[in-house]
Amino acid sequence: MPNVKTLVFIIDKPLHGDIRAQEFLDMAMMAAAFGQRVVVVFEGSGVYGLIKEQRADVLGLKNITPVLSALSVYDIHDILVEQESMLLKGVDESQLGIAVSVQSRSEIKQTIDSANHLFSF
Repeated sequence: MPNVKTLVFIIDKPLHGDIRAQEFLDMAMMAAAFGQRVVVVFEGSGVYGLIKEQRADVLGLKNITPVLSALSVYDIHDILVEQESMLLKGVDESQLGIAVSVQSRSEIKQTIDSANHLFSF
């Protein structure tokens, strides 16, 4: 497909309770719907958003988990999680609610360096 660009979306903040998180993911899904290669990277506190069976509604927050589950519907399969962030935040891969690729900081940096566009939340 001509003119396909790689767009990397970095999430390094908690997702639940912030409407901007859903808008950010909506941007990624729109880009994928228009045939662009989308890579979503979770690092820092962003890894908390991937933990399954969260009950954000108990705290009166919007649950972003359904949006994360929809990423694959939009052919977004490059979902990377920084290994060092998981270790630092005490999150184990078995706790995650969607399929991801856990990669080292240096591996993710290579992906970012090769991207055409970079977005951060």
